[in-house]
Amino acid sequence: MVAGEHSGDIHGAGVIEELLKLNPETRIRYMGGDCMKNEGGEMAFNYVDIAVMGFVEVLKNISKIKKYLKEVRQDIEAFNPDYILFIDFPGFNLRLAKNLHEKYSLHYYIAPKAWAWNKKRIHKLRKYFKTVNCILPFEVDFFKSFQVNAEYVGNPSQFQVDRYLNKNPKENSNYIALFPGSRKQEIERILPVMLESIKRFPQHEYRVSKAANLDFSIYEPYIESRGQLYENNYELLNGAKAALVTSGTATLETALFNVPQVVCYVANSTSYKIAKLLVSIKYISLVNLIADKEVVKELIQGECNPTTIEVELNKILDGSSRIEMLNSYKQLRDILGNQKSSKILAKKILTFSS
Repeated sequence: MVAGEHSGDIHGAGVIEELLKLNPETRIRYMGGDCMKNEGGEMAFNYVDIAVMGFVEVLKNISKIKKYLKEVRQDIEAFNPDYILFIDFPGFNLRLAKNLHEKYSLHYYIAPKAWAWNKKRIHKLRKYFKTVNCILPFEVDFFKSFQVNAEYVGNPSQFQVDRYLNKNPKENSNYIALFPGSRKQEIERILPVMLESIKRFPQHEYRVSKAANLDFSIYEPYIESRGQLYENNYELLNGAKAALVTSGTATLETALFNVPQVVCYVANSTSYKIAKLLVSIKYISLVNLIADKEVVKELIQGECNPTTIEVELNKILDGSSRIEMLNSYKQLRDILGNQKSSKILAKKILTFSS
């Protein structure tokens, strides 16, 4: 299994858990993180060593990425697996798959967002992978139109959130949750803007999501104490009145917890200009993409400033906009369904490998 970021580590852990339930003798080796490590198997590489994002950041780290690709490929060849599961992280995983698909059975989980940009990846998916397991319902028809063997297996975030809520009833608190991302570059760009915005809401406390893969020192220049940091996103969301969220899986998780949110995103200026030329989607948040309408407000680049955030946050703390967003969240759940993706995928793996 190959996962290259925090969300992939979480979803990979779910698959490992189900695999070992169904067949405790399964040998699993992976590139991942602490979540996968806690479920079992053998960690070959920690994704923290390679996690970078954005066009500029990738270019700066290209030699490091090439070295890692070679080492991971050699480790896979030494392990000689019956089945390889690539989880998200397409920039790295598609390069890795190129040198492996003729020798091994390759499968994808959490498909590259080729419907948004870089449609060349579709041809790689069709050529390299026997199956592509999607977690967004609208992806399947898109990929099948290009003869990719795609299937919707359910959304793992929905199952994980519901499992947490079954054990931990929803709390009603008055603080605002801040999700500034899971990479150092994101924290440095977005957290200061979020904190400046929160100063305009003295009646509300704030709490900050800390990425498990990042050290406290990354946050130290911006916050007053460690006590304001939460590594457990679900615990943080369970009591939040509202949230400011960087685009990504956290936007969907926030919706599943019924927490009204404003999406805030600031990228490296050069990376953003390149992305604008390449990306062809109306929205950046999973919530809006799945619903195919603006459920949550997205503030991007220059729009992501304390004044605009204040206006949008005020709208969802109380009143009709808050109610409207919560109603849209219910519709979102209906679209996602209630399949347990990790269990479905584990059964597919064992059936395919037997």
